[in-house]
Amino acid sequence: MKRVFSHIKRLLRKFWFILLLTFGASPFLWIIVLAVATAISMLFFDDPIEPKNPDDYFTEDELEKIQSGENLDHEEFLQLLAKYQCFECPVKVDKITTWKSSEVTRDSYICHYEINDKWHRYREVDFSLVKESLLAQLDKKSYKVECVLATNRNVIFRYYNLQTETIEDVVLSKEDLMS
Repeated sequence: MKRVFSHIKRLLRKFWFILLLTFGASPFLWIIVLAVATAISMLFFDDPIEPKNPDDYFTEDELEKIQSGENLDHEEFLQLLAKYQCFECPVKVDKITTWKSSEVTRDSYICHYEINDKWHRYREVDFSLVKESLLAQLDKKSYKVECVLATNRNVIFRYYNLQTETIEDVVLSKEDLMS
């Protein structure tokens, strides 16, 4: 039910003018148009993302550290970074890929992605090309990469395909990050 109301809110926010045109005709017609528009919205569009409150995700100490730019040790920085990225997620990367969350494990910094290709336009993804693309876009001199290297971790981009229910990992090893 919450999903239906979020789509109705989006329709009223973005397409209020079109819905307003039918409002003068009759209340019955307006309800029919709203129901059809909601059904179309639910079929063809992702669920609207509701804004999040940082106070629900972070403690006061963590918020102070984030806002003050206080020097953190590498481990603490990665933990806060993963938590902050989870707060920002989900993030639509492209038509079929959504960044869902990040986490820090003992040996890796993992970014979780979801591939949702409802119409199977992209049958097979060549993950070696994905790795090359990630390495080309990565700023190897950034503080994030420095922290990952200092804590002796790999970076893993984990892709979960909703249609095939398979998981594919693209691992950027310490050697990849240093070169």
